[in-house]
Amino acid sequence: MPFDALIFDLDGTLWDAAAASTYGWNLALEKLGLSSRVTVDDIRSVSGKPFEQCVATLLPELHPADAATIELLDGFERLGIEKFGGVLYDGVADGLARLAARYRLFVVSNCPDWYLEAFFGFSGLGEHFSGWDCHGASGMDKSSMLRALCEKYGLERTVYVSDTRGDRLSAEKAGVEFAFVGYGFGEAGEASPAFESFAELLEAFLI
Repeated sequence: MPFDALIFDLDGTLWDAAAASTYGWNLALEKLGLSSRVTVDDIRSVSGKPFEQCVATLLPELHPADAATIELLDGFERLGIEKFGGVLYDGVADGLARLAARYRLFVVSNCPDWYLEAFFGFSGLGEHFSGWDCHGASGMDKSSMLRALCEKYGLERTVYVSDTRGDRLSAEKAGVEFAFVGYGFGEAGEASPAFESFAELLEAFLI
């Protein structure tokens, strides 16, 4: 049975906005009067996790961070993203248009809802997607989001495309197939299929 849809992760899969997030986080830390600073590599290392987990991992001195601190960090990250956006990976813009001609496309991410809206706004790629979900909108973990999306749209055989082991495990838990992209931020262990560029992914799914 052929695939009826492709579901994409966002960070490390479709674009890289770590520099803009880093800018926002460091503005927030300065506002809080803290000496701590984060790097682009720090931000990439927590990509794919809900925002509160990112804060707990990168700023353990704030743990448990109160709601006001979380809100401040989130607000300044939003400022950075909305100011600078992210960089699409090579081949994504044209590739999604080609894939959308054959498959229904979706996005599932652990990002805030405003972040996904910023991605659609900066990239102009929203027209290619039939639907989406994110932790900031539904509050669910990725396996639950994947299951709910498949049920909502009547998807019988789909694949989650992402760059991390955690997402591979979420796909397995949801009963969804998984495809790993090696150009992103993480590692997926023994994932198969695995693609080192978006062009390779296109070649495989547009045969």
